[in-house]
Amino acid sequence: MSAKKQPRILIIEDNESNHPLFKAAFTAKGFEVVISQNGDGDFITDVLAIKPDIISMDLMLGKPNVDLERDGFDILKLLQEDERTTNIPVFILTSFFAEDKVQKALALGATDFISLPGHAMGTVPNFFLEYLEHPKRYKPVNPLFAAAHT
Repeated sequence: MSAKKQPRILIIEDNESNHPLFKAAFTAKGFEVVISQNGDGDFITDVLAIKPDIISMDLMLGKPNVDLERDGFDILKLLQEDERTTNIPVFILTSFFAEDKVQKALALGATDFISLPGHAMGTVPNFFLEYLEHPKRYKPVNPLFAAAHT
């Protein structure tokens, strides 16, 4: 009997103080964790080298007075437009919740939109695992995403 493959997650999160929390939560659920602070540069090449099974991404990347090439929406669009990355599921994980942002993420092809602190970080990896194990049966956490997938 072969061992189950450890899922690899790429977490795109610019707030370095969140990195240990995210890494601990996902590692505890059996993920191999790779963290990137942004989607700048030759991002698609980086994603192809990492070969993630799933991506977690913040929408609001960058700080005031820090000029990044791309925000989360730009990255999501880039991933969806490239045939080599379009099938990688992308979960938006953010503390910034506004219905127009949720709608835009849905339109750009995100898999789900999970608001923090609406969900305890320790439970969030369960949604990712559930999706990876049963993508066709997955029920999105966000009501707007759930309504779009019924």
